[in-house]
Amino acid sequence: MVVLVTIKQMTTLTLDEATKLVPAIGAQAPSEIVSDRYQFVSTHDILGRVQKDGWMITNATSQNRSPYAQHRITLVHENDLANDNDEGIPRIEMFNSHNRSKRLMFAIGYFRFVCSNGLIVASGPAETIRIKHRFSGDRLQGIMEQVSQISSRFPVIKNTIEEFKTRELTQEEQISFAQYAIKGRFNYRPEMPKRFRDMGRTVEKLLQSRRSEDESNSVWTVYNRVQENLMSGVEGFSRPIRGYTDSVRVNQLLWKGAETALHFDKQQLNTALMNLIVKDGKKGKISA
Repeated sequence: MVVLVTIKQMTTLTLDEATKLVPAIGAQAPSEIVSDRYQFVSTHDILGRVQKDGWMITNATSQNRSPYAQHRITLVHENDLANDNDEGIPRIEMFNSHNRSKRLMFAIGYFRFVCSNGLIVASGPAETIRIKHRFSGDRLQGIMEQVSQISSRFPVIKNTIEEFKTRELTQEEQISFAQYAIKGRFNYRPEMPKRFRDMGRTVEKLLQSRRSEDESNSVWTVYNRVQENLMSGVEGFSRPIRGYTDSVRVNQLLWKGAETALHFDKQQLNTALMNLIVKDGKKGKISA
């Protein structure tokens, strides 16, 4: 039986407990389908190493029960858990697989206590780091350097959030942000699903608040409303986003859009948001 330890409204897992939940964490070798050039990166070894530096596991999920499946680990630092910050804390999301379906990746996240929704944010190359399964030298040491690099960006993320809180959006700007979110969500499709083609109804659904704390018009609250409704789904309207790739992509899209709202307003904001959306033939992505 897995025992969860509650800390500041969050739970932590031991490495053994996380492995029981996600068998791929304990894999000792890659799938037989990978090539000889593929270098196995043990999630278990990485987690064992980061725990020595004070990182704690708060969640572990996988695409399936296969020992090679894509998996996702949420890490928070013990110092952040000990702080008296009621707003939330930063975290690192780690993604990996042992069947070449997902390269090792780290992304900065943010856990907002008021609604318990994790936000994967990426506003530059330091916030999301993808690592190919090919290494020279001490691979574990190299990975730890990447973890140190991404965690050093936490203060920047916190400062940006404070800026989000001070920028008020007009109704028209909120509509522009919601339209940007939905168009970016389905940018890789030839056309949007039928239920999303009524843009007015779609915008209304995405902007609706689920709690009193999110009823203001700041970039931060509008961002969180849209993010939660888009990621978690709206009953009778849209399904939650389950895939790891789509989850990261959409969260990057929303964060970049929120940052853009700090620099543009009114019609200029709408134009700037639409210019962020580009196509690469398969999946929507964010321009640099």
